Amino acid sequence: MNLEGYLFPDTYEVYEGESGDEIIKNILSNFDKKITPDMREEIVVQKKSIFEIITIASLIEKEVKTLNDKKIVSGIIQNRLRLGMPLQIDATINYITNKSDPRVAIKDTKIDSPYNTYKYTGLPKAPISNPGMDSILAAIYPKASPYLFYLSSPGGKVIFSKTLAEHNLAIAKYLRPQNY
Repeated sequence: MNLEGYLFPDTYEVYEGESGDEIIKNILSNFDKKITPDMREEIVVQKKSIFEIITIASLIEKEVKTLNDKKIVSGIIQNRLRLGMPLQIDATINYITNKSDPRVAIKDTKIDSPYNTYKYTGLPKAPISNPGMDSILAAIYPKASPYLFYLSSPGGKVIFSKTLAEHNLAIAKYLRPQNY
């Protein structure tokens, strides 16, 4: 069983003599406690599964930093899923290639992997990180917006765009080679 996504980032007490299985059991129990009944109810109302929410949260965790940006990106993910658009999330390519470069090589977007959100529509086959509470909350409670695209500038500012034309202008402005 793949535990990625369910090992909630937190502080844990680990005791001498505890087995790895006991430690994992405690971490999973903590994760289960973090997902409140109200959160679970909202997931059901949205006709989603905890697996889908945690997968979305794992993408958000790797893509943006602030709670507001996480909520907007969550809304963008929902918009793109609803429209049947590929998510095209760079963090999934970094997960596949085991890199952390903000610039993804075009050749890497063609890798045949169920985690490749450039090549395949829908969510990747499983979470790509262990999301924190802000990312989980953003996945459950996305911010509605007209946006379909976003990018993170080298300075950390997230630029949101409604159209591909706007997005391409933002790429030209913020991601020119001299900005790196």
